[in-house]
Amino acid sequence: MDNSESVYHVLVIDDPSFEREIPLDAATYSIGRHSSNDIVLSCQKTSRNHATLLRRTDVKTNKCSYWILDGDLQGNRSRNGIFINGKKSLVHELKAGDVIQFSGDAHAKYKNHYGVDKAVNKSPILNSNESPSNLGVKTIDKETIITPNSEIVVNNRSKYQESGQYNSLADLSPHPIIEIDFYGNVTYINSAGLASFKDIQYQKLNHPLLDNLIAQYHQGSDKIVEREVTIEDKTFQQTAHYLPEKIVIRNYIIDITQQKTIATQLERQIFLYNQITQQISEGIIIFELATKQIVEVNSSCTHWLGYSGDEMLQMNIYELLSESQRFAAILRKIVTEKNSFWGEYPLSHKNGNIVNAKIKIDLINLPHQERICLVIHNVLEEQESPTNSSKAVDYLSQRKIFKQQLITAIANAKRSQKLLAVMFCQLGFLPDIRLTIGTDKSKKLLLALGERLSTCLRGGDTIIPWEEDKFALLLPQISGAEEVAKINQRIQKSIEQSFKIGDTQVTISSTIGIAIYPQDGDEEAILLASANTASIRASQNKTSYQFYDESMNAQSLVALEMESLLQKAIDQQEFKLYYQPQINIDSGKPEAIEAILHWQHPELGVVTFKNFIKSAEQSKLILPIGEWLIRQACNQIKVWQSDELPSLKIIISLSSVQFRQANIVQTIAAILTEIDIDAHLLELEISATSLMENIDYSRHLLEQLKELGVCIAIDGFTAGFSSLEYLKQFSLDTLKIDHSLIAQLTDDPQNIAIVTALIQLGKGFNLRVVAEGVETQEQFEILRRLNCQHMQGAWFSNPLQAESASKLLQLNFLEPAQDS
Repeated sequence: MDNSESVYHVLVIDDPSFEREIPLDAATYSIGRHSSNDIVLSCQKTSRNHATLLRRTDVKTNKCSYWILDGDLQGNRSRNGIFINGKKSLVHELKAGDVIQFSGDAHAKYKNHYGVDKAVNKSPILNSNESPSNLGVKTIDKETIITPNSEIVVNNRSKYQESGQYNSLADLSPHPIIEIDFYGNVTYINSAGLASFKDIQYQKLNHPLLDNLIAQYHQGSDKIVEREVTIEDKTFQQTAHYLPEKIVIRNYIIDITQQKTIATQLERQIFLYNQITQQISEGIIIFELATKQIVEVNSSCTHWLGYSGDEMLQMNIYELLSESQRFAAILRKIVTEKNSFWGEYPLSHKNGNIVNAKIKIDLINLPHQERICLVIHNVLEEQESPTNSSKAVDYLSQRKIFKQQLITAIANAKRSQKLLAVMFCQLGFLPDIRLTIGTDKSKKLLLALGERLSTCLRGGDTIIPWEEDKFALLLPQISGAEEVAKINQRIQKSIEQSFKIGDTQVTISSTIGIAIYPQDGDEEAILLASANTASIRASQNKTSYQFYDESMNAQSLVALEMESLLQKAIDQQEFKLYYQPQINIDSGKPEAIEAILHWQHPELGVVTFKNFIKSAEQSKLILPIGEWLIRQACNQIKVWQSDELPSLKIIISLSSVQFRQANIVQTIAAILTEIDIDAHLLELEISATSLMENIDYSRHLLEQLKELGVCIAIDGFTAGFSSLEYLKQFSLDTLKIDHSLIAQLTDDPQNIAIVTALIQLGKGFNLRVVAEGVETQEQFEILRRLNCQHMQGAWFSNPLQAESASKLLQLNFLEPAQDS
């Protein structure tokens, strides 16, 4: 056959309600139940994105063929798979006569024709509800026949009459379906109904399921009635649909005996749990990890701490603690390391005294939420709080007084149209200082600090110790933010001066959060929360003070929720690796493959790495996630080796937090030894920004990594880096041209000159140069003219799941499909 002879590809779809013949000429077709697909299947047993057709062109013969992949190009597989000629297949090159089965009722057949003239227009593929009347088709007896200007043949013949179709479907239901007329005669019963209620046709209205149905209709009941019916030892949920236009009552029955039994057992277990927790001697507090809100307490706990159960259920856990920073550190360690805490801890009694108790803290993993269980095993002693001018400092009592003063100040400010400010002064390093100088000197330090802060305030201002390491300040009747800023400056200068406690010289740090009425809140609780949020933000940003901004609260909640979701993703193994090849365009073959982290969230779907990397780094959860990524990628190398696939180098992006991790070299070395792979098959990708932050540290770390044998790539490289002169200081193997440069790549001489310079620069340093983010043919052609030998991007392949990547390697990937 002559190579120039035309070949036309056709896919014949056989769906439950229609048939259609589709000429194939595009590079890709998506197939599935969702309406967004190029080819839409109506069968409910098919997946939303069931399969993908890909056209592949052989550059030597200029012939193209179509391949079918299970699922979509993002690596998501279909629920039931695809079968080619009766055999399940993940990837398959289609040949004339191949029969494709998507589900029990949805099939397709692939055909090709040689030398047949075809004139088709590119238009959207019809689904079963669209009319072909304006697409150049002619209709004979409801069956459309293809003409030269048409694209699809659709068989619109109904397979079933309405009632016959319903009865056919109903008979397949595993649950009983029963219809009666308004005289009580059974007019229809499906197979499940006959098997469950053999005598219902004879009992008629005397049967418990049909009893009183007609009477309810005559009494004016709703068109749909739901009820539970007990027959012997079984319970059924019955839904009766009154259809007066058809003169029938259609009943759907579901056996809920098992659910009722489980519910009864669950109620019994809950009752026993409540009885046990209320009678044991240990105190129990359960609170939400994300919000710290107390959700459950028992009677022993209320007895020891002096509150009623209702009072504690309205409280945040921090209101019961005297050392909030230490407790926050304990929680972080519990969540990160999955360990329990066991030891002594001071709790706050309602009367203001400190209750030293032996406690145990554990993380409770529940579906879609995390809670903390705090168990008070025994109270060691109850002490009076530290004294201030011979008076007991009762934090809780003082907070109540402060809140009342704030409420009064807000009322006065509202009446006089004045401003006021609330400030939280959070002290830093106090736990460390307390360990150094002892408890007694720490109390004296706090007293001295409170006195010094008081001298910075105006007459009429209020300051109280809010917690052991935090002061609250109220500034009524201020002229504006400038006045508050001046007071803040006095406070900061005062705190910067060291304290002499006995023979010990102590220096402390602080961060201050400021909220102003009414812009940051017009109620006492909102103002306090705003000032606290600003204080936290100041600590995070490592600044001495921070005015509240309304975006902070939303950002804090989002950050907290994201951290919780990421921790849950680690626990429930929701992370997946996708793989994208780097192509050597001279050989047309993959030369390396990058492992790209995705998050398979059960509700959000696939979340790409760039959408959660910032939260992962801020929460330091990137460390366990990153270690999992390295281990999983190395395991994949081992799998490909065992499958006798080419030993390709696998590339892993190392975040800036990982790069600064003290034991990163030891961690990677341990993984390589454990999995037993050659180190040169692993390439670590490090951003140019991370390398340039500390030249000496980066050079030393790269030397250690190179000693292991791993390869190093510099990522995110652009012409804007003033650090080009430092490039020779690092031991590198690969230079990646940043995707932002490739995205702007056109025939513009300036853009081409920049990329050319980077390619030549890399080659001058004897580095492998990779252009990432190649997505169009134009970008591909320009880079090829510039002698860029290595490319990566969607033009060649989207990131694929491991199985699809394996198949891709087996196909000996040569070149992307090109539009003809």
